Amino acid sequence: MLFAVVAALASAACFAAGSALQHRVAGESSASEESGAGFVARLVRRPSWLIGLGLSGIAFGLHAVALSRGDLALVQPVIVSGIVFAVLIRAGLDRRWPPRRTMVWLGVTWAGLALFLLVRPTGTTNAVHSSLAVVFVMCGAILAALAMLVARRSHGDRLRGLLLGSAAGVLFGLVAGLVKLVLAEASHGWAHVFTHWTLWTLTAVGAWAIVLNQRAYQATRISLTAPTLNISQVVVAIAFGILVLGEEPGSSVGVVTGEVVGLTLTILGVRNLAALPTNAQNTDSTDVPVAAGRD
Repeated sequence: MLFAVVAALASAACFAAGSALQHRVAGESSASEESGAGFVARLVRRPSWLIGLGLSGIAFGLHAVALSRGDLALVQPVIVSGIVFAVLIRAGLDRRWPPRRTMVWLGVTWAGLALFLLVRPTGTTNAVHSSLAVVFVMCGAILAALAMLVARRSHGDRLRGLLLGSAAGVLFGLVAGLVKLVLAEASHGWAHVFTHWTLWTLTAVGAWAIVLNQRAYQATRISLTAPTLNISQVVVAIAFGILVLGEEPGSSVGVVTGEVVGLTLTILGVRNLAALPTNAQNTDSTDVPVAAGRD
């Protein structure tokens, strides 16, 4: 369990740094200024975006390592704590101590995560329901597609960003579950993995999630998209773990209550940290939050 938590924390830190770099580039133009192909082409020409993508790739590898050693419902809440690292990294780059309000929400986030990890049972998996995995992934993909469709028809940047962020979160939750399934298939030999549907579905869903995430960055402030993305991916991942992977939510009412309280505090902290402005002296809601920042 400890190894899984450490790997997940390292993954969260890399993802935080990568997301900050990607957000800076993706947010430099509005969604109406270029086509989807032109948008992606502009991104790949920017070294800072490619570095951010590389860090996200490292984060994904560490995420897979964490999932190989721990339950999905254990690892995924740790991953969303990446915004804590983003806040601390930004404060270090600015050479200033985070404001008191920021420190309060940092404490709330870490306290919630610590409570969740403390009460979370280990080694609680049962048989994998492979047939249910197909249905779960299809339902998640349909939900993401519907959110994309509504976002495309929306005229408000705020609503568009919320919808795209939520859709990306659903897909990232599916990615986490699919990684767990691929690792399970790999235990029978990697030759078997390349002939199984999970690997190719993981590739497609992962690419889709990355593009949607960039679109969400482009549509509006990360203070709006980050909370919805994190909440939706945690909910989807935990549901995937319980329904598909047979992970037990807890052995008693007290354990489940502790998990819910800890997860709620973590999400509340993440939401409020994402909403904080980059400049402690300026609390205008139009500022880019501390989690991302712009050039």
